[in-house]
Amino acid sequence: MIEIINLRKKFGNRWITNGVNLEIPKNKMTVIIGRSGEGKSVLLKQIIGLIKATSGKVIVDGVDITKLNETELQKMYKKFGYVFQFAALLDSLNVLENIGLTLLEHNNMPMEEIIKIVREKISLVNLKQEILYKYPNELSGGMKKRVGLARTLVRNPEIILYDEPTTGLDPITSRIVHELMADMQKRFQITSVVVSHDVEIFKYADYVALLNAGKIRYFGEAKDIWECDNPYVYQFIRGLANGPMGVDTPVDPSYGQEEDL
Repeated sequence: MIEIINLRKKFGNRWITNGVNLEIPKNKMTVIIGRSGEGKSVLLKQIIGLIKATSGKVIVDGVDITKLNETELQKMYKKFGYVFQFAALLDSLNVLENIGLTLLEHNNMPMEEIIKIVREKISLVNLKQEILYKYPNELSGGMKKRVGLARTLVRNPEIILYDEPTTGLDPITSRIVHELMADMQKRFQITSVVVSHDVEIFKYADYVALLNAGKIRYFGEAKDIWECDNPYVYQFIRGLANGPMGVDTPVDPSYGQEEDL
């Protein structure tokens, strides 16, 4: 589904992604882990084309999206859903309007049909129908996350990208969100790519990739992660200060210092 080849992105004098190579399997959930500030969210936005790569390729269904113009990217976006870290709901709109806005803007559907679709998606994420007319400031953090997922589902995406989907949630609510993500992925055979610090996601994921110093240092099956002897993974999942990832400095001395290609 997605192949990333030598992907690089530079902001100012610093390389954020610095030669990322990764194949993301179709219809599976792949989690990208790594320390804060390693560029996981930047990588996610490069995958969808929201941030343009400095060099390298992102191939989605055989198409290199780094070569597409704006019009072509807009068509490619139809394959994707994106769940933002803090849901990114519009405060001035109620839940119905937040979820249905995409259909109204891009499909020009009649309101009756939009309401029907929104009700279906609300049920999928296990929210009650009366929530439709509430505003974001009336919702809990977990509800906002589920509304964000419902909004993503309205266009039936083939790929969903999740940016820290359980940030700010308590452990019980985080588990509910993880179970919901896994259920959606399996039920609709969606290719899911999740950026997360939450090691509980390993219970629900198929694959894990670790990003450090701009490169993928590990890729493997999530079921094997706790027995993995990869030093980067061992340090990360156990929260150790000492190891190849260091405490304050990356392992690769060229990280952030390499010249433009």
